[in-house]
Amino acid sequence: LEGGGGVVTKLPEAGAVLQMGDVLMETEGNPVILIHGDVPLWRQLVPGTSGIDVAMVRGALAELGYDVGDQASQVYDVTLAAALDQLYVTAGYPTPSSRADAQANLKEKQDALAAAETEVTTAQEALRDAQAGPTQAQLTAANNEIAAAQRDLTAAQQAFSAGTGDAVEVSLAQAALDLAKANLADLQKTKDTTAEQAALTQAQAVRDKAQQEVTDAQVTSVGPKDLLAVTTTTLRVDTVSASLGMDSAGQVITWTDTMMFARAELTDSQRLMIATGSEVTVTLPDGMEVPGVVEEVTASHVDEYDMWTTIPAEVRVALEDQGLLEQYGVCGVTIRLVQGEAADVLVVPVTALVALSEGGYAVQKENGELIGVDVGLIADTRAEITVTYGDLEEGDVVVVA
Repeated sequence: LEGGGGVVTKLPEAGAVLQMGDVLMETEGNPVILIHGDVPLWRQLVPGTSGIDVAMVRGALAELGYDVGDQASQVYDVTLAAALDQLYVTAGYPTPSSRADAQANLKEKQDALAAAETEVTTAQEALRDAQAGPTQAQLTAANNEIAAAQRDLTAAQQAFSAGTGDAVEVSLAQAALDLAKANLADLQKTKDTTAEQAALTQAQAVRDKAQQEVTDAQVTSVGPKDLLAVTTTTLRVDTVSASLGMDSAGQVITWTDTMMFARAELTDSQRLMIATGSEVTVTLPDGMEVPGVVEEVTASHVDEYDMWTTIPAEVRVALEDQGLLEQYGVCGVTIRLVQGEAADVLVVPVTALVALSEGGYAVQKENGELIGVDVGLIADTRAEITVTYGDLEEGDVVVVA
């Protein structure tokens, strides 16, 4: 098994038997928890993440008895995150969301949210100012300007009529009055607040996103440094490759399945004699015999990585009494398969059989007499025989090649 990176701060002992949900090791004080699955975690799972890795984590926690919500869902949600929190509490560790790095990330998101809320407030004030229109003081001042311009125009017109003024003064006074009226009309006109409204909408969108990021940062997030998926439900630590203080990115441990079985290499002829489901007897190092059943028989084949190497045929035998076998560990055994047996029969060495030209077999006694025989079972260079003609009894001496 390879770790997900980080300084190793705790390791298992060789020989330890671990179940799913157990802590395999620690990196930087944080646990690496075993879960059942055949998909390795290759990314960080956060709210909204979806995929087969999420489904695998959900299925693994459901196997352990945790409430994971919709077991068909491939989306990482708050229900799955809550189940992971319970997994950590059961293992005796703080939840991932309470770690220093998670809290620092939450603080960063909260600061960003505060800044976004300030921008929303500023945009709201700008929009209110734009929509408010002129103040009463501004309207009064504009009306006063109109009244003053009107008086000036009347005075210029009267002077012109009396011959003491000229037409230019009248025109200038009229222009001043028109400008004052235009200023009042501009103050009273409804203002276009499209730009201010767009600025507020944008600020609110940024604020909403920041709020969601704060919410997500408060939820447990896990990844390759937190969970390690294995294809079995129980494992035995074989060797520990890493050491404290090392980086866990490389190989950490080797492990074996806790189900013990017997295996043996076969010749091609032996393979043809053994069938799946056959009952066998396995002899342990101290001579104890235990029953077994042939679980798998594989043919010899060329090594896919080295075409010059042939992998021999092999038999795998399932052993029922696993509790008895634990005390032996990995050891050498003998597998015996009985294909047939016979009692109270004559047996001769295979090399004593003589093939006859007319067919069949015979054995030759020491006096040269040939005794016709039928051949029965053959095992361990010995052959069962039945006399077809002649006289042969137990204890007689026969010639061997």
